Amino acid sequence: MAPPPKKSGAADAKKSGGGIERFLHLDEFCKDLSPTKSRAIAAKNKSMKRPPPKDGATESPSKRELFPAPAAKKKKTNQRQKSMEAMGFSAARIQKNKSPSKISFSMTDEVKKRVEQGIEQSLFERDAITQQRVVECPPNIPLSVRACAGTGKTHTMVQRAISFINVHHIDPKNILIVTFSKLATEEVIERVTRAFGRETDLPTIKTFHALAYSWVCRSWKHCGLGQRPSVLNPKSGEMDLMKQVFERILDSKRLERCARKLKLEEESLTWDDVLKAFQTRHQELYDELAQTAKVEAEKIVKKRKKKKDMKPEECDLESRWIGKKSNNRCKESLELVRKARLGSHDYNEYPFEDSQVWQLYDRLQRETGRIDFDTMLLLFAENVLGDERLAKQFHERYTHVVVDEYQDNSQMQALMLKRIVKRGCLTVVGDDDQCIYEFRGASPGNFDRLKEEFAKKNIAVQEEVLIDNHRSSKNVLTVASAFLEGDKRRHPKTLRPIKPEGPPVEVWECSSQTQQAKQIVAGMIKRHEDDRIRWKEMAALFRCLKMGGNGSLTTHLQKELAEKKVPFVVVGGKSIFERASVRDLVAYLQLSIRRSPNDEAFTRSINQPPRRLPKDKVIPIIKEFLDGNTMRKEGDKLTSITFLQEAAKVMVEKNVGLTTSRHNALSEFLAQIGTYQGKLNIMSLPDLLKYLWKETGLSEFYKTKNKVKASDNDEDDESDDEDDQSVGEKNKRQKKMMMMRLKQEWGVKPALPKSVVTSPVKARHAEAANPYKVERVYYPEEISLLIELAAQHVDDWNKREEILRDSKSIPSLLDLTRKVVLENRAAYALESLPDHIVDEIVLAPAALGRSVVDEFLAGIMLQHSTVEDQPHAFADDNKVTISSVHRAKGLEWSDVYVPYLNEEFLPTSCREGEVPLRHVSNCNAIIGGKCDKECAAYFASMAAEERGGPEERHLNEERRLAHVAATRAKEKLVFLSVDGVYSRKERKFSTVSKSSFLDNIREHVTIVNKR
Repeated sequence: MAPPPKKSGAADAKKSGGGIERFLHLDEFCKDLSPTKSRAIAAKNKSMKRPPPKDGATESPSKRELFPAPAAKKKKTNQRQKSMEAMGFSAARIQKNKSPSKISFSMTDEVKKRVEQGIEQSLFERDAITQQRVVECPPNIPLSVRACAGTGKTHTMVQRAISFINVHHIDPKNILIVTFSKLATEEVIERVTRAFGRETDLPTIKTFHALAYSWVCRSWKHCGLGQRPSVLNPKSGEMDLMKQVFERILDSKRLERCARKLKLEEESLTWDDVLKAFQTRHQELYDELAQTAKVEAEKIVKKRKKKKDMKPEECDLESRWIGKKSNNRCKESLELVRKARLGSHDYNEYPFEDSQVWQLYDRLQRETGRIDFDTMLLLFAENVLGDERLAKQFHERYTHVVVDEYQDNSQMQALMLKRIVKRGCLTVVGDDDQCIYEFRGASPGNFDRLKEEFAKKNIAVQEEVLIDNHRSSKNVLTVASAFLEGDKRRHPKTLRPIKPEGPPVEVWECSSQTQQAKQIVAGMIKRHEDDRIRWKEMAALFRCLKMGGNGSLTTHLQKELAEKKVPFVVVGGKSIFERASVRDLVAYLQLSIRRSPNDEAFTRSINQPPRRLPKDKVIPIIKEFLDGNTMRKEGDKLTSITFLQEAAKVMVEKNVGLTTSRHNALSEFLAQIGTYQGKLNIMSLPDLLKYLWKETGLSEFYKTKNKVKASDNDEDDESDDEDDQSVGEKNKRQKKMMMMRLKQEWGVKPALPKSVVTSPVKARHAEAANPYKVERVYYPEEISLLIELAAQHVDDWNKREEILRDSKSIPSLLDLTRKVVLENRAAYALESLPDHIVDEIVLAPAALGRSVVDEFLAGIMLQHSTVEDQPHAFADDNKVTISSVHRAKGLEWSDVYVPYLNEEFLPTSCREGEVPLRHVSNCNAIIGGKCDKECAAYFASMAAEERGGPEERHLNEERRLAHVAATRAKEKLVFLSVDGVYSRKERKFSTVSKSSFLDNIREHVTIVNKR
């Protein structure tokens, strides 16, 4: 029997609903990788003419030049139409969702025939068909897309999601798009919104952490949390919590030692039991020690008055757990917990003390509701998706999942994704050649492991590769690919350039760091003046901005750029959310939430601005009181005391533990917190922030502080005041310096009120005494931006509520009741109602109350989950960019300079230590002995079998970093090496060797001696 006749390409296209015609919508396809870049290029082309090509050279038009961005003017539309028709496409008008008609282009019969017969296609056609195959893959099978640099990865991913809706008629609410960073989330949202022409009824687009947080908040009680979750600050918050862990362990160690001395049973033992047993058995010694303790206490009081050092000598337990080296031990323990979680390890794989620290750290997070990012993902994967009822709700909501930057997922995120996807409706997009976050648990082998996971379920994964690069010239791509040749574990693929060869890639050899900086700046100025390349189209990318004893690697370049009057911006400084002023205001905002005590916020705010409550003195006293008083009496009921704020209230009520002045100051501080909590339900979030900024005295404090800094030409250290021990001393110095400056200006010592720095309350009273004084509140730039973000958050919240209200044709009785309550909320005692009724039913629809504040605070903390997110770093200002390679990922410039192509710089040396050291279950190290099973070699061999040894993994990641740096360049790429560097630590000039990577690219580059 003869086989059935083969259907033509046209018939296939017709049957599949248009095939290439459906994909080739010029309005979407011809927009480049980023809307921001598209606008910048459009402005550039409008403001200046492009220089004509040199004699004898032909200029290959780029995609933007062939197909300009769509505009409302008919003239531009006709130009696009002519360009497409010249390539063999025919124009047609389509109507979609009753929107104004747009032009789409379908392939003519001639082009279809060429495609069907396999005749060589143009670059445009070839790339369109490759992406079309990805977009049109059936949505019910798993799809793995390895999209190389500059191949339109984000565009393809967005088009894939759009095809789910337009072609396969999947409800947008059932589509989940997961991104790696908040910047990527915003870009995808912008593209999807533009594609549909609406801001509602769109797919859910979130990062892994934002998705996990939203679901953990819904079911925090089911997750075993003591209160509604709040996200720990990745630096100070986690360190403070680990210190609490050490203090608890120290207390338990002391108790165990005393119990052994007295031969008491250690189970369920308290300090009261120990003291009673000691008094009973050794009455005379007990009385003697009690008298000695009284004498020592009197000495401490005298020393405290004389401001002498009154710290007692540390015992061996104290020096180990809370001594001078405790900060380093805290960091090591946090690193152990982080790496253990990334590797999905168990408690019982570590020695007893390490396991005890890890378990208590996790338990404290659950008790207090203050969770870090890893715990957030773990709770979502195990407690939410591990629960049958909650998992069913999630899977009914999201049936199709698209994941961006899949190569950057950690094992924990892979576990989370495994449970997110119930069926095979998954699309992952990424580039294993751009996997540069292995220190966070990412792995270039994620694509292969995904294939293996589905193979266990007898499901085949469709694999596609995008290799046509639209960004860089051929020479740039040749060098970028050469960096990867040494990686034997790499999935083989070769970038295919769309652009012509372009200028050759060069390696400039310099004698010193100063000469290297001079050559970079000279090259930038030459390109700017001769070829009219704008400053914003140039960048200097460093492997890292700082390096050990060498200090800042960008100092010489910054100095040279400043001397030559070249505008520049350094990307990689602190985020606004890490500024001391923002963190102080956020701490007060956290304290304004009723029935939600927060030890971190309380500790930060207790003496900020200064109010005679130095936290290094007062907080230990409150903690000591909390340890000895775990219950408080409220009426006829006994309630537990677990937070510092609760303990402070009891101390004020009983008037114990503090001097009179500190007692009054603490009482006033707690009264202020009560006042702030009363404003939460009646003020909008932006107004609440303004109110707190002024009423707390932070405005006056930072106004004075910044004035003093400006007068002394000090750099803005933005140091967060972590230790805060010298806050009072710093304020005294600032006040003294300001008095000296005013004395020099006036010739006499002016009468300056003390309230300028130390007493914001008195300052407010002074202002009230003059009713005709015009009130002006000082807002630093970062605080103004925070208030703007709060206003944007409220606007987004109101839009969501409007959508819900519009879906109801007739208001319900609940809606009418809510309206009456909101109009008269000042007259009602809303705090007497249950929290969930007040927040969710009454206040949330009006963008008021705790729910709005909680979501805003979570958004601030989630900014720390991806340190590369700096939405204001790459602004549209015409400035040269100085950045690390990590932060430059996903961006592009016309000219890219990569300094320090030297050993120890690129590549850096492998510094992976033996922490954490795992052990097998029957090893003596688990019970406190020495390792007798060669566990380190065993686990190292397991890791090496899968991904190679530590040195091999590190070197391969350095290769990928060099590849990412090279593929940021569109036209000109220059690497630079130096003969020597100056070490600040050793205070001498030392020679450095050339990078071993130079051997990989030597035959593809031009080496220039710039010595």
